[in-house]
Amino acid sequence: MPKNFYSRKSGAVTGAAAAIISTATLITALTAVCAAKITEPQNPAVFIDNGEKSEFFTRAANIDEYILEQRSKLHPFDVITYAGCGANGEFEIAVERAPYVKVLVDGEEKDIRALRGESVEWTLSRAGITLGEYDSVSPGDDETITGDCTIAVTRAFPVYISADGETREVYAAGVTVGELIARERIKVNEDDELSVSPETVVSEGMKIAVNRVEYREREKTQNIPYDTEYRDSTQLKIGDTEVETEGVDGLVSITIRDKYVNGAKVNSEMVDMRMTDPVNEVIAQGTALNTPYSKRGEGRYKLENGIPTEYAFMLNGKVTAYAAPVGAGTYSGRPLVVGSCGVDPDVIPFGSEVYIVSEDGSHVYGYAVASDTGDIKGSGVICDAFMGNHYEDCLWWQAQYCNIYVLTVGDNSVSWR
Repeated sequence: MPKNFYSRKSGAVTGAAAAIISTATLITALTAVCAAKITEPQNPAVFIDNGEKSEFFTRAANIDEYILEQRSKLHPFDVITYAGCGANGEFEIAVERAPYVKVLVDGEEKDIRALRGESVEWTLSRAGITLGEYDSVSPGDDETITGDCTIAVTRAFPVYISADGETREVYAAGVTVGELIARERIKVNEDDELSVSPETVVSEGMKIAVNRVEYREREKTQNIPYDTEYRDSTQLKIGDTEVETEGVDGLVSITIRDKYVNGAKVNSEMVDMRMTDPVNEVIAQGTALNTPYSKRGEGRYKLENGIPTEYAFMLNGKVTAYAAPVGAGTYSGRPLVVGSCGVDPDVIPFGSEVYIVSEDGSHVYGYAVASDTGDIKGSGVICDAFMGNHYEDCLWWQAQYCNIYVLTVGDNSVSWR
């Protein structure tokens, strides 16, 4: 049965026939009031059709006859919203016409009349149009007919969805891809991808793939080789080397994210990198003709082929060695340490820095500071090299003919004066 409509005049819910009967009953009641005014067979009348007023004369003797007289103008679904006598005693009928509905279905157009206020579904049902479960109707089948309109019915068509290794054929119309996936209860995870945008409206024969996406992370490490640095050392003889700093490889650790689609890896990207810098190896390589006895002064001068590259002047002569307790006093007042030497201050002033190496390079005392004098003056000895308290080292040194390179010239100052 079609849905009922609402009487615009009274607001009561009735059927079309019931509305006409109720209106007729109302008019019969009004006839007694209006009968005194109807005295001629030609009476004025008004017909209000969807708000448009037409005025003419009727032979009807009362409002009921007037309604019967106008029945040829009425459709069964039209609604008489008012019937009675106007202010001037004329018969008056107001009619709300049943909506004209054009239905587009199965490639055809159908024109039908509808009850105002009934649903689209009822209208189609009365027209003998059956809707499939997934057919699409516009406007929606639960919407209400309020006036002339067009109803479009789209029959569900096949759509193919591939997911998890299988393809299914489903029927749909007028829905988006996302709505169809949800309707079919196909779970789509956060990382999964659809071959067609979820907002796209489905079309006949459309193929939709639900691609399962998984991300896997892995760590990859790689050593960064350290470099080797060489540093000249006046404390080592030419050809000798000494590792001053052990080399340590650096390490780079990379986090890689692999993307798998339906179980197959499609790409990889680096998402994180951590790196430990390498520690370079430092190797000291000797520049002295032989290993210097005195380690004092390292880094304060440069040697090439065992000889200082810069000096004030050079002397050649005998160099002897002596021993004494470390820390004993010197003539100049400077502390007595290995790297101190006695001189004739008239030849080599106190405070001068010297480098001592034998003529044949077999004995290298190395760097020393002129600090003492002793019995050197007039002895034919140019320098007397201090060997600490190691008398046996003095015996090893004995007396050597050496080249004495005066690196800097002192001011002959003494601290005790």
